[in-house]
Amino acid sequence: MFQKMILLTPLFLFSLVSFFHFVSSFGYSPDVDPLLEFKSTADSAGSLSSWTEASHPCSASWVGVSCRNGRVTRLLLQGMNLTGSIQALTRLDQLRLLSLHHNNLSTDSNSAAPPLDLSGFRNMKLLYLSFNGFTGDFPAGISSLRRLRRLDLSHNRFSGRIPGDDLRKLPHLVTLLLQENSFAGTLMNIPESLSVFNVSGNNLAGEIPQALSFFPAEAFLGNQNLCGSPLPVNCSRKSTRSDPLPLSLSGKDHRGPKLTRNLVLLIVLADVLALLAILALFFFCCYRWVNRAQDPPKKHSQVRRSGTGANWERKRLSGEEEMLFFEGCEGFQRVEDLLRASAEMLGKGIVGTTYKAAMEGGKVVVVKRVREKRNAKEVWPALREVGRLRHDNVVPLRAFYYSKDEMLLVYDFFPNGSLHSLLHGNRGPGRTPLGWTTRLQLAAGAARGLTFLHDSCQTKMAHGHLTSSNILVDRNSNACVSDFGLHLLLPPSPTSFSPSKAYKAPELVTGSNHHHHNKASQKSDVYSFGVILLEMLTGRVPGDGEVDLVKWVRGTVREEWTSEVFDLELLREREMEEEMVGLLQVALLCLGTEPRDRPKMGVVHKMIEEIGARGSSGRRGGGVVSPATDLSSPGSSPALSDDAAPIRNLF
Repeated sequence: MFQKMILLTPLFLFSLVSFFHFVSSFGYSPDVDPLLEFKSTADSAGSLSSWTEASHPCSASWVGVSCRNGRVTRLLLQGMNLTGSIQALTRLDQLRLLSLHHNNLSTDSNSAAPPLDLSGFRNMKLLYLSFNGFTGDFPAGISSLRRLRRLDLSHNRFSGRIPGDDLRKLPHLVTLLLQENSFAGTLMNIPESLSVFNVSGNNLAGEIPQALSFFPAEAFLGNQNLCGSPLPVNCSRKSTRSDPLPLSLSGKDHRGPKLTRNLVLLIVLADVLALLAILALFFFCCYRWVNRAQDPPKKHSQVRRSGTGANWERKRLSGEEEMLFFEGCEGFQRVEDLLRASAEMLGKGIVGTTYKAAMEGGKVVVVKRVREKRNAKEVWPALREVGRLRHDNVVPLRAFYYSKDEMLLVYDFFPNGSLHSLLHGNRGPGRTPLGWTTRLQLAAGAARGLTFLHDSCQTKMAHGHLTSSNILVDRNSNACVSDFGLHLLLPPSPTSFSPSKAYKAPELVTGSNHHHHNKASQKSDVYSFGVILLEMLTGRVPGDGEVDLVKWVRGTVREEWTSEVFDLELLREREMEEEMVGLLQVALLCLGTEPRDRPKMGVVHKMIEEIGARGSSGRRGGGVVSPATDLSSPGSSPALSDDAAPIRNLF
């Protein structure tokens, strides 16, 4: 009997511990009383009927309630016809997200009651109270919300002054929306961390502080007594009318001095000399053109047809010197034309040096001078395959020159630059933000181009060094994949070609836990494309600093809140949250540790197109959305989610 008791003791202790854990998790919670008190005063329409004393708030049966570790952390109750005061909710000290926009909530109607006090929300990060009926002064206790990131009090009836001193105590505040209220007084400086700000439609007066002048004028409209940049109202001459000067101050005819005879002769002589110079230049250009047309090539050239119908012409110049022309090559006929062109160095990379070359006839091309190279016989098949590829989202290879001393590649010139320059160039105050719609279109275009390259190559050729610098933007703002297959032109040495480690798939990184392969694959391209998507979503440069971008995003999504990974420039378009999260999911799929876990580029392109299509139809349709799953509606104050369960499931 004693031995049986000894054997049963561990089982008993385990059951006892499990019981106490269950009681602590789903037993009494300090959040129950504030929630039920709020329901009793605010839910006259019965929208919160699932909130009962018989169940626990964290049991997933309470509508709009989310928990973590047995405490309520999120309340999503927008558009539920709630009324009355929210003061009871301020006792939820673990609340991170509170969304109550588009209700009929108000300040306590009791005249003796104190104004709305938010000091109890000491862990609050995202607070949305827009489109309600709150009145009185700016909510008290705002300086206690030291973790607050976004505050939206717009479209209410708040009055009094905006407490600039208290707001400056919030180091993480990035969004402050106060439009369409009755705030008065002057504007004070706000936290430097703000990237989204709006006080339009109030009764503010005085000069706009210089620290706020970089926000658009729309953020200050509707305040009749507000002046200063960026508004077109000068504070020093606000009431002065600027009239054009009269043409004449008196009735006298003020004419200039009369031209002398010598001056007239001098003008005529200058005109004749200018005409002679123009004629001489014209005849010189004609002479050069005739000589060039009569100058025979050094060697007979023959034109052949490739398998897909794209024209290409191969010229053997002398010895090992050869040049290959592809369809659409214009502006030059010989390598000497390239060498005589006016050149401007665009940059140096692992492959070599890139130049912008302006031909004599005005044609501008890009010339890549390859640092190291293989034998010509080894590169002709790859060059013919790359040169025949034509697609709206692919930068075409126009010509190729090979000699004993050097290798030149000729491409079209794209004046809009690369995706890298659009994302990271000029991040100062004068920068024009790259909007979400543009980023999504660029991502879809790049995916479309890379899908075409993968599907069109019979040899299953890979890009090999895909980065944001190799995605160019044409005149129509289309993303075009450049430098496809350049790794095949270089010697098979581990050091001759090594794309940025931040973009490389794990199987290509020497010293990783994976079997190392020098040969790039289409699945390694998919991984690099996933890094580019993270770069577009976060605004961070991969490999810039000691923090690994992929590890940082994975850790932030798993441990923290998804909204923290998005670029601050994207916070201006919070209504696109669902699309951002969707593209983040696609990026994480591309970043599978093993190649077999990554989708094909065709699948990636289709997913991105579907994200854009759903977003477009949603913005046009404006249908009813469940308040528990959507934080955005037209004109409201949507939030970037603080938690994304579907993304966590990818780990």
